[in-house]
Amino acid sequence: MSLYGWIILILSVGGTTGCLIGCFLRVFREHNQTDRMHAPTDLDPRKTDL
Repeated sequence: MSLYGWIILILSVGGTTGCLIGCFLRVFREHNQTDRMHAPTDLDPRKTDL
């Protein structure tokens, strides 16, 4: 593989891996954010408005 192929490969794999790690960190850091949940807790999924 040529030098440009290696550069593109490293940049794409590195960028994808960095994005994946950033997303994981963002999800796992906000483990205690129950005040940001907007759904009411008294919903009953068995009841429908049909």
